[in-house]
Amino acid sequence: MRSRLLLAVSLLAVAGSLAGCGKTSVNSPITTAPPSLDQAEVASVVAIEPEVVEDGQFESTEATVLGASPGATGALAAIHPLHFWRVITGVERRFEFAFADSDSTGRPTTAIVTVHKLLAGRFNILTGVPGGDETPIDSSVSVIRKPLADHWVRRILLKRIPTAESPRGVWRVVATSGVKVTSRGATTRIESLRFQTAGVDTTLTEPLDFFHLRRILKLVPGTPVTLTVTTLRNDDVVVMCRFGHRFRFHNNGDNTYTGVWQVPDLRAGNGPRPGPGRPPVFHFGVNALSHGTLFDDEAPYDSQAWLLPVVLAPDQVADALP
Repeated sequence: MRSRLLLAVSLLAVAGSLAGCGKTSVNSPITTAPPSLDQAEVASVVAIEPEVVEDGQFESTEATVLGASPGATGALAAIHPLHFWRVITGVERRFEFAFADSDSTGRPTTAIVTVHKLLAGRFNILTGVPGGDETPIDSSVSVIRKPLADHWVRRILLKRIPTAESPRGVWRVVATSGVKVTSRGATTRIESLRFQTAGVDTTLTEPLDFFHLRRILKLVPGTPVTLTVTTLRNDDVVVMCRFGHRFRFHNNGDNTYTGVWQVPDLRAGNGPRPGPGRPPVFHFGVNALSHGTLFDDEAPYDSQAWLLPVVLAPDQVADALP
């Protein structure tokens, strides 16, 4: 909730400054900047649609428990992690606006807003030490804290659509990308994410590609989803990134990692159901971390995460929002 409020405040501040001072560029748009009114309108629309901007998962302090995985720990590991969690102490937001597809009057009909967040904080690892044959970890525990600096990025696609009330056209969100979060200086890379469930088998290779709203991934509560992540190495640690469902994937030993998620009904306890075409948009993701991040107290924090929007069947998002 707090991140959504900060998003709205940041974007409305952008909209207000553009409308008030008449500037025609914000963070160097890719194309020639249109009148500031379009930029202000686009910023205002994105500000009132936080569900397609904020993922609500990565900045959580919820801990991820690390179970055993073949070949992942090793007898020579410097530390033996039990679980980890992040504490974000600072967020710096930046927005890039790019416009294209001008109409006969010279006004753009397409806008792409790229949202950047620089996250600063601590990556915390609760560690234990080897115990006896009956207890793999004894009661001696300590917390290792590593500095965290992550770059969070997402893209939003808008179209200017004429309406009966506004022949000039109004801006509407028509698509959103997933989220990519990469730590500073990271060597860890997610190459692909395969998504398998009843009637669906698809592989994603770029989370910043657009999902048109009606084609956002749809999950059926109560069904299993098999997720297979490919990275550049065979000793990474890959975990699920979703409230209440943070678990470690199985290391297959060939740069792939597999986890099975039983989809809950995420709508339960989510408040009153919204109107048609406006179902709640949820997010889940996967996070790959280098072996040294978790098993070496002197190695730096090295991470990449992909987070994706989903809706739950039979819900369907409208073609455009709001």
